Amino acid sequence: MIRRLASAPATPFAALAAGWLLTWLRVATPAALHDPSVLYWRGWQDQSLYVRSATALARGDFAASEHWYPLLYPLLGTPFVGLWPSQPFFIANLACYLLAFAGFRRVAAAFGVRRWPAAAIFAATTLVQFVFAKPWIEPWTTTASAALLWLAFGMATRLWTEAMPKRREAAILGIAVALTPFARPGDAPIALIAAGLGLAAALRAPCTPPPRRGVVLTAFLAGGTAFALAAIPWLLVYGPGLSPYMLFSARYGFNFAWLGWKAYVILVDPHAWFGGGTGLLKVAPWLILGAAGLVQACVTGPRDRRVPAIALSAAAALYTCLMLAYVDLLPTGLWRYNNVHYFKWLLPLFGLFAVRFVIVGARRPATLASIVPFLLLLCVKIVPVPVGADDPARLLIFSQPRGSVWSDLYFATAWITDAHGEQRNSFDYHQILDPAEVRTVALRRPFAGDERWIGDERIAAQLAGTDTGGYAPLYLTGPWPRTPLRRYGARVTLGWPSALF
Repeated sequence: MIRRLASAPATPFAALAAGWLLTWLRVATPAALHDPSVLYWRGWQDQSLYVRSATALARGDFAASEHWYPLLYPLLGTPFVGLWPSQPFFIANLACYLLAFAGFRRVAAAFGVRRWPAAAIFAATTLVQFVFAKPWIEPWTTTASAALLWLAFGMATRLWTEAMPKRREAAILGIAVALTPFARPGDAPIALIAAGLGLAAALRAPCTPPPRRGVVLTAFLAGGTAFALAAIPWLLVYGPGLSPYMLFSARYGFNFAWLGWKAYVILVDPHAWFGGGTGLLKVAPWLILGAAGLVQACVTGPRDRRVPAIALSAAAALYTCLMLAYVDLLPTGLWRYNNVHYFKWLLPLFGLFAVRFVIVGARRPATLASIVPFLLLLCVKIVPVPVGADDPARLLIFSQPRGSVWSDLYFATAWITDAHGEQRNSFDYHQILDPAEVRTVALRRPFAGDERWIGDERIAAQLAGTDTGGYAPLYLTGPWPRTPLRRYGARVTLGWPSALF
């Protein structure tokens, strides 16, 4: 009886659902479904806006003023607003979690990992470490996009490994790819990589043209239908334009020129620059094994699995580069504001290939060499060094305003003017409260000398000769402007890969 139950296809899903529910109970109680005061994220802006959008959709309100984000995730919560008004995403989050596993197990199976080991890897990378479990419990749009991306790659990989591609997998692939932009538009390029793998699988199939054409046509028809249906509420709310969140995110943009520095402070060690924090690799050093496992699979894996491995590696590399280059992703928010949720779909992928790296390496020790480039990269350190008054600087130290509070100062409206113009807090640099001082870290371009920190909108307008009577949403105590106490540039050095120890 037990053996039969364990062999049932649905049993791993039930086990993961139980694990997810236990994790949910760790951060909330059943009362949280009706009482928002029980939820620790009740005052968070993103989550409040999701609920507002879902509530508006439930009552048929398509006014743009009631919505902010892409609409797919709020739509998933809409049916449950009347039942659980404070937590309408409870069922949606659980369903997305299980759908993500459904895609993940297809990928795992293609690389020789059976159903239960796949479930164990998925649980280990999404539930065991609490910092990685919370983003699956809290409402985030990345929950829906993670499910769609894993479904897309799961179906594309299944199409590649099947002797005769099936229309069902093609239809699911088309739907997942088509819906991804309505969950997180920035994830659309990643979904297109899965679409490319699926198309390549259909074209390489050893069958006559009509069945091959039918698989491709099924994917396009299913995807086109899903896209058209998802576009209806979008057009009703936003028209043919972008959502306010997309426009706001565009103000941050990307800085690929400083990708190396950003990778260092996010993945390795932010302390010297931000005064604290922990690199992602310090919390999850197994990610290095996963990266090495992906390279191992691309170079030395079975020949008929190398194309899926390359597609997965390309998706992981592109997504990681895009997120690291995104100006608003910072070490200060990675754990404090759970911005690690951006990476949650990648964690099972790296966990899967970390396991494969160890197993394959034990059988063929020469393949362990794929980890060497990553260990060498971890020896590179980018540290702040003092610079002169007119030299380009990446970090400025100012005196602390009286009565400063960390979150207020972090989000306050403020500017730094220098020899090359004006930079805005959050969009061009970020200010962080240290115990006795304030750090301002450049995010888009270096500080050019003759810096003045201006912490209040009215003062900024007065200095510009156009006093508008404005005020900062979060006021910082003067006097203004302030000049830096110390200035630091960046220096590349070599050292022991401390991120792993």
